[in-house]
Amino acid sequence: MYESHYGLQEKPFSLTPDPKYLYLSQRHGEAFAHLLFAHRERGGFVVITGEVGAGKTTLARSFLAKLGPETATAVVLYPKLSAGELLRSILQDLHVPDPGVSLKDAVDALHRFLLEARSQGREVVLLIDEAQNLSAELLEQIRLLSNLETEKDKLIHIVLMGQSELHDLLARHELRQLAQRVTARYHLGALGPAETEDYVRHRLEVAGGAGRVTFTREALRAVQRASGGIPRLVNLICDRALLGGYARGTREIDLGLVREAAREVVPPAPTGRRRIRRMALVAGASAAVALLASGALLFQGFDPPKQAAPLPVVTPSASPASLAPSLLEPLLLTLAHDASLEAATGDLAELWGPGPLERTWVRTQLAQLRQLGLPAVLELFHPARRETGFATLQRLTGDGATLSLPGQAPIEVGTAELERLWTHQALLLWRDHFGLMQAGSAAATAPFTLDTLRAQGYATASEADPAAAIASFQRALGLWPDGVVGERTLLALYSQGRTDGPRLGGSSQP
Repeated sequence: MYESHYGLQEKPFSLTPDPKYLYLSQRHGEAFAHLLFAHRERGGFVVITGEVGAGKTTLARSFLAKLGPETATAVVLYPKLSAGELLRSILQDLHVPDPGVSLKDAVDALHRFLLEARSQGREVVLLIDEAQNLSAELLEQIRLLSNLETEKDKLIHIVLMGQSELHDLLARHELRQLAQRVTARYHLGALGPAETEDYVRHRLEVAGGAGRVTFTREALRAVQRASGGIPRLVNLICDRALLGGYARGTREIDLGLVREAAREVVPPAPTGRRRIRRMALVAGASAAVALLASGALLFQGFDPPKQAAPLPVVTPSASPASLAPSLLEPLLLTLAHDASLEAATGDLAELWGPGPLERTWVRTQLAQLRQLGLPAVLELFHPARRETGFATLQRLTGDGATLSLPGQAPIEVGTAELERLWTHQALLLWRDHFGLMQAGSAAATAPFTLDTLRAQGYATASEADPAAAIASFQRALGLWPDGVVGERTLLALYSQGRTDGPRLGGSSQP
């Protein structure tokens, strides 16, 4: 796109929260100091709040990067989970085998890990982003995790980051015990005029554009006025202004380019509600900018005219090969949560064909999905918005994946990009030929379990010691080897024994 025109190594105003672009304004520096101090003192909870787009996630990632390999970390990006899902998410990030049974088993597994980490001199940090979405019940569960301690120290350091509503949530009477354990609080405000100018120059310098592209003083002041000092809005305006400068063939971004960019990404709203309206329009504006930028990919070798000209707008082709992996992020900005879940589930059901299907939600990894071989609906998130969206994972081969997004042609993405944008929540559909759901107990499903184990090469062990055979099977598929046939193990057995339906590798069985 415009990077080569300006001599940039990469896009300086991407919405992705990259720690190397962290700009420590006075407010961000103070918030960062609060995080480091609380971690060093092994205190209770740390609460960092800020408006949408204030830079909380970038700050969080920079803090985690600062900790180093001697600190084990667990990060929850999408906290609308049950207590069991939250605990298993934490265990997964800490690489603790999931006991896969009760909530108490999961807590006990975490406690054992924390004690072992402390004996090795290691720290453990749990960071929860978008914490304003936590329910009061889940916050109480998190408070109970802070009770895991020795006589002298807390075993886990917990950071809650979220929007201003998090303050109101913690002020509720039933959460007073948690509120009393908060040892550090900080609220991130907007950047001031001088800080906004420094912020823009800082990001250009990090991207390799120092001295090669300039914003005039008037342009920088206009960025501040239009964005209100909100870093995410600054990024949107500056990125669009650079694209406009590229189209005009100039390396100087003037007042006119910034005003034009601001009109496109921050539409005007009635006085008094303008600031709120701007924040609500961030997600939609991001999608527009990204789709405009993607059109420029098709104009390689295009010689920008010297006079102002409208930028090309190109809609994606129906061919999956024509859609670059980088289009996944802008497409995520267009997905509505409920509508995309319904559409993606329908797309997955079509792969199976007519007939009743079971639905199972799991928190998992790509390696386990490969083992199961089942296409799935994946919950995806974009760092620039609060709402998640859903897409259908049709194929998973090597380092690539094929995704089907509602209303879009299938796209090919790399697994690294997919991991970065996936919440690790997946919906699996499957056809219960064996009556497993009707059976409802381990004893009732035992014949199916033993038959499948024998077919998979565990015949001798399954006859002499069924639990050992089950544990061996679980170990081979990356499951917790407890020898108990829980929901995940039952699903894994089913996936190995089924003879019909779509395969994640791309083929379907008759």
